[in-house]
Amino acid sequence: MKIIDGRVRLRTEQLLKTWTTELKPYFKEYIGWYHMKDRLIPIPVDEQIKDANNAGIDKMVVAGSSKQDNDHIIELAKQYKEIIPIASINIEDGVHSALTEINRCNKKVAAFHISPFIVKMNANDKMFYPVYGMCELLNKPIIVHGSLHFWRDSYMWHGHPRYLDEVAVDFPELKIIISHGGNGFGPPVLAVAQRHPNVYLEFSALRPKYMAPEFIQAANTYLKKKCIFGTDYPLIEFKEQIDLWKYALREENWEFFFQQNILNAFYNDPVPND
Repeated sequence: MKIIDGRVRLRTEQLLKTWTTELKPYFKEYIGWYHMKDRLIPIPVDEQIKDANNAGIDKMVVAGSSKQDNDHIIELAKQYKEIIPIASINIEDGVHSALTEINRCNKKVAAFHISPFIVKMNANDKMFYPVYGMCELLNKPIIVHGSLHFWRDSYMWHGHPRYLDEVAVDFPELKIIISHGGNGFGPPVLAVAQRHPNVYLEFSALRPKYMAPEFIQAANTYLKKKCIFGTDYPLIEFKEQIDLWKYALREENWEFFFQQNILNAFYNDPVPND
């Protein structure tokens, strides 16, 4: 089985800036929570890919936080077939700037990514709606940070499932991947994924033993084709996360969770809104 890691931040100088030389307040707390200080030292991309391959990972979805990160990731994807590039979209510079970045990156990336809590907006804020509409028009998935976070200067609820449900209703053919799977908000996010055919849950940075049992039950049964594996490396090591999830899930569901679901989310056509 070839595993696809649904969320990785490679340890290059550029992609580590938000943790190191340009430490952002919204990432600071994670360094302690995930004991990741020793994983914030840049290492060659070849070495990271080799580590991932040794753990069983064939490809990785690589994310960043800025236009500069987007360019860096796109260039890395040209050099390494193991990298699936996604582009981060920032609404802080205005809707026109965000749509321009989508248009610039569209043919070079597999999906787009937003983090509502970083800009202190709810996921259903109308400022995001042109972004959602353009992604739906282009048939590009949007990855939305949809869980609790540890930045105390921003409300915890910006990625709440109720807001993402509204987005899914208003953009029924938009493929939405809820990053970190609604962690911290309880079972309502499971209902959002169940009732909307184009909504997926990505469980990066989450250790199953700390998750509510309803999530593991869902990933093993009625949402087995909606849940996506991810490490969010360097938050969690590749092999550690794979082993934890293999233990939590039934073996007959591994293919869906570790590979097929993210391929469907990224590359299949959305379920039409009949």
